[in-house]
Order: sequence, then structure tokens, then C-alpha cells
Amino acid sequence: MNVNWSPSMMLADLLNLKNEIDQLVEAGCTSLHIDVMDGNYVPNITLGLLDIKVMNNISPVPLEVHLMVNQPSNILSLFNLDNVSTIMVHPEICTHLNRTLKEIKLMNKRAAIVLNPSTSLTYLEEVIDEVDAVMLMSVNPGFAGQEFIPSSINKVGRINELIKRSGKEIEILVDGSISTKNIKELYKKGARGFILGTGGLFRDGNDFKKNIGILESAIKS
Repeated sequence: MNVNWSPSMMLADLLNLKNEIDQLVEAGCTSLHIDVMDGNYVPNITLGLLDIKVMNNISPVPLEVHLMVNQPSNILSLFNLDNVSTIMVHPEICTHLNRTLKEIKLMNKRAAIVLNPSTSLTYLEEVIDEVDAVMLMSVNPGFAGQEFIPSSINKVGRINELIKRSGKEIEILVDGSISTKNIKELYKKGARGFILGTGGLFRDGNDFKKNIGILESAIKS
């Protein structure tokens, strides 16, 4: 099964980080999802640059950095780290979206845009030649533990159709309350990357291998 399992590291045990990452990778995680929040674009503040540099140095899998900050172009260079593979930005807070995406690609990183539940797909249409991945938020960004927005399933399908028409190879990821209740339908609609939090991974004693196995079984059922 070709799936990018990416744990939300804002939920990781930072006091036991190396062991936590090793367990996540052993369980099947293929990247680490790093949420950067500025307390402005979203009403929360999460992982700082020092935390990210530590993860960059010790993780055997790539880091995908999700910037929930105003004017992300101002801080892109801070994430030009060896093990960062992808930088994700929200289009509505980039003054010049094309320029920001090109700056990311000049850093030899995958450029991704993030669509909130109410963000129009028009943004993707206008920059589809510049993006390597698109992530749909299936909750409103800012906090873990929110309720999944059901319309996200059909929106993934619309994104997938748009990508197919473009002829581009673009990964679709989904972030927000991913669980056995929705992952099969999201996969059927075209999602191949899942950001895992309290709904599917960091739960039931944090038995990561068991929990990913449950999600895989839900897709195959």
C-alpha cells in the first residue's frame, strides 16, 4: 500500500524525542509532519525552530514543514535544513503565491499548498504548475482533537480530478481527525498522505504500530 503516514509531531513526547521518533518510524511512518504556528494566523503557537533542528538531526525519515504563519516567505530560509523535504504554505496569506512557491523549489524542497475547509480550489488551479503536493485541512487549522468535516471527502475528489486534468504528479495529503471512520473514503477519492494525530495514531496507549495497522485495515476493508 503506497501511503505516506505522517505523524503530527506537535503531539510527540518532546522529553523522549529520539525514542518516540524511532518508534514512529518502526511502526511505518514515512515522514514527520511539523506544524509551525505563529499565534497570529492561527490562535496557537507550536514547535519552534530549535525543536525542528533537533528533529532534522535525528530523524531517519524526511520532515514536512507546515507553515501556519502570516507572510511565510519572510521565514522560508529558516527551514532550509538537510532533512526537510517539503514546505507547505497557505495561499491566502502569501502576498505573491507563485513567488513563494518558486522560492521553496529553489531551496530544492517540494512546494505544497494547504487548503483550509473553506478555501477555494481556484488557488490550486492558478499555481498547479508550481506545486508538488497539496494538503487539504479536514478541520480548521490550529488545534488537535477537532471534529472531522465530512465535506472534506468530496473535496479530495475534486482536487484529484483537477490534478488528473493537469497531467501532473501531485501528492494529495489530508490533515485533521484522520481515523477509521473516514480514511477509506479519503483514500478512494485519491488521498495518499495522511497526517495522523489523536484520531488515529496518538491514542490507546500510543501503540503506534497497532494503530497504523488498524488504519491500513480500514482502507483495505
